[in-house]
Amino acid sequence: MADFHYAVRAECYVGPDTIFKLPLIMHEIADRVLLIVDPSLVNQSIVKKIQAILDGRGFRIILFDDIAKRPSATAVQEALGLARGARAPLVLGIGGIKCLHIAKAVATLASSDGPVEDWLDGRPPLKPPLPLVLVPTSWRDPFLLSGQLVLSDARSGSAVHLQGPAGLERAVIIDTNLMAGLPAKTAAACILDGIMSAVEGLAARGENFLSDMALREAVMLYVQALDIVMQRPDDPQARELGARAFFLAALGLASSSPGLGTAVSYALSSRWHIPKANVAAVIIPYLLEALIRSRPEKIASLAPAFGEAPLDETASAAADRVVDGVRTRLGMLKIPSRLKDFELGLERLVETAETARRFSFMNFLPRSMTVDDVFDFIKTVF
Repeated sequence: MADFHYAVRAECYVGPDTIFKLPLIMHEIADRVLLIVDPSLVNQSIVKKIQAILDGRGFRIILFDDIAKRPSATAVQEALGLARGARAPLVLGIGGIKCLHIAKAVATLASSDGPVEDWLDGRPPLKPPLPLVLVPTSWRDPFLLSGQLVLSDARSGSAVHLQGPAGLERAVIIDTNLMAGLPAKTAAACILDGIMSAVEGLAARGENFLSDMALREAVMLYVQALDIVMQRPDDPQARELGARAFFLAALGLASSSPGLGTAVSYALSSRWHIPKANVAAVIIPYLLEALIRSRPEKIASLAPAFGEAPLDETASAAADRVVDGVRTRLGMLKIPSRLKDFELGLERLVETAETARRFSFMNFLPRSMTVDDVFDFIKTVF
């Protein structure tokens, strides 16, 4: 048995109304906070309520929400100006993946003097990060508890995968109430994105007994949540199941790693401005078929999530049933089935393959892949 080591510094809260624990968490850290929030949430009652609660407890809030329709690295540089100018001792991120990764970058860089481009170019900051609290509002983030993040480089439009300092996340709050309000198809795409990352972690070369347990259960819960969202989009049970799946997936991926589908979806999303979840929903059945060839037993182990198995079902048949189950749900959701449905030209996607292969976690795939191999996969999905 290989040695096993696991350390997660973050306090984690999962459930309804856990957002109201924020003052208790922050009071132990600082009385001023740089709040980086998804612009779609700024005018919602829950964010206004959070601001009122923090104001009432004497916290000084510096708000930054200018992150839409621009490269995330540009937003990071502007937020850094606020953080450094105000000497903010704490960063709080509330929103989707892009918002949380901007908050991670700001917390990592605020104590240093250099621009974000230094880090993008391979020169990480040397000073300790600011304390960071994350409040995700979507159903997934493969790097929630690992200190990793992905930024879009304003100079090239390419996605860049970065490793933040160990223990970057001080606290994480997954409040099921904040996951409400997404259109059913958007929520379903986010869940499929979460399933994809969890499956990748289950099949990765760095997987272990803890990640196996967490990621397998995460997939089971995600599928249950997806089935409810497809029938009753506003059912709170879907959010409860999704929040548990989200946490377990983040926990498992912190000791394993995502893979090919995550890298390709980030690369496509950053360069061509397509929502990452939409890309993942297209990729996932093709990714499952590829993983069956390298780790069939891992995919077969997920078959119980898609219904009761026949008594004489083989491992191969069980793995195929997983793919069929995903494709059936995609058909019911009327989600695009090919990358060309996003009006992309295949000749433009060689760059995507190069970007995806540069992600460091691509070294932990079930089998080694070159840029040509990644492009071959993209052609299959195209």
